[in-house]
Amino acid sequence: MKTYDITSVCNALMDVLIEIEDADIKRLGLTKGVMHLVDSQRQREVLAQFGTKKKVTELGGSSMNAIRTLASLGHKTVFAGMVNDDEYGRRIRERMESLGIKSLLGGHGAESTGTCLILITPDGERTMNTNLGASRLYDATHIPHKEIAESHVFHFCGYQWDTEDQKRALKSSIETAHKHNTIISFDLADPFVVDRNRSDFIALIEAEADIVFANREEAKLLFQTSPEETARRIAATGSIAVVKLGADGALVVKGKEEFQISPVPTKVVDTTAAGDMFAAGFLHGFLKGRDLATCGKIAATLASDVISRVGAVVSDRALTHVKNS
Repeated sequence: MKTYDITSVCNALMDVLIEIEDADIKRLGLTKGVMHLVDSQRQREVLAQFGTKKKVTELGGSSMNAIRTLASLGHKTVFAGMVNDDEYGRRIRERMESLGIKSLLGGHGAESTGTCLILITPDGERTMNTNLGASRLYDATHIPHKEIAESHVFHFCGYQWDTEDQKRALKSSIETAHKHNTIISFDLADPFVVDRNRSDFIALIEAEADIVFANREEAKLLFQTSPEETARRIAATGSIAVVKLGADGALVVKGKEEFQISPVPTKVVDTTAAGDMFAAGFLHGFLKGRDLATCGKIAATLASDVISRVGAVVSDRALTHVKNS
């Protein structure tokens, strides 16, 4: 018997969202649509460029986005990460408690709580500056082995490959999940991360992962081929491949079975966390024992909802629809 539906280990961040113009991206020397790792000084410099411009804050981090949505859908969830006992760290703890997520947040005074500055251009694309802060100090001594062993699913993302300590921590978590028949769910996270860690990710998929999430660009980079062929190559390892194709929907492949998931027509306002909410929807369906096509439809519903407004939060209307479907 499993006690929890899903446990995740990931960066515990506070998202700071700002709507900007395309010219601002060029002025700051950023690459549009990807995640940039920055130190605290660079984060302060970029924030200073926008002065009193309106900012929206919310719990951040790829897996955290998925976990808090699953918690809102009624699942028993666990999240482990690292924060500081500063304003953002306290706000993260309080928000997790309000959502009913079991919080396993370590505290580290050497670094401030991590932040993700999300710059949103008029086309809805998001460009991220991430300062991991205390998150990068998470190591294998903090792994919640008991909770991973007692969970149906262990979910993590490729962002953890940004530091060696985090990488070792995730490998230890995966070993525990594998030993206790916990399903291993892996989100590739970002093209920037895939490009840096292709060989590691391919090895992980071939040996460990049960469910793999990727978007179009990540899929292309992973195997240097089309997203469709990547999905089939992932499925050939025994994993369920879930490849998000943006306005073209998604492709879910298991073995020789392929399911084309139609997109939900949506006016794009902000693409922040679209992939995370897609993963949350798919995992919700999976945990409820739905067939893969239905899992994909639920995923598309949540992803389309979150991109229809600024901020990485699914609406109550969408949550209710999914719960009742």
